[in-house]
Amino acid sequence: MSNQHDLCNYLTSFISVERKKKFDEIIGKRTRHITVVLEDIYQPHNASAVLRSCDCFGVQDVHIIENKNQYTVNDEIALGSSKWLSLYKYSTVTSCINQLKTKGYKIIA
Repeated sequence: MSNQHDLCNYLTSFISVERKKKFDEIIGKRTRHITVVLEDIYQPHNASAVLRSCDCFGVQDVHIIENKNQYTVNDEIALGSSKWLSLYKYSTVTSCINQLKTKGYKIIA
């Protein structure tokens, strides 16, 4: 496969038209109007549960600040939700906040 679009087209040949419509409908309802930021995750299973909640509520982007602790998704807790989300990692709070502000987000904590 030469790119992501080709891969998507190839994989959708294995599902029904109805299933593809359902995927497209759900993806179209995802939001970037709000986002979630997780900082210095000490217990990765809690953060992985947050990923599940973001996926459930349609929040597309999750920002992870790893200033002390590095985060690895716990697949047993996340139950595959991380595959559908966009995860962004930062080494400092400042770099994360600056990035979010450039995208027009209002920071609420």
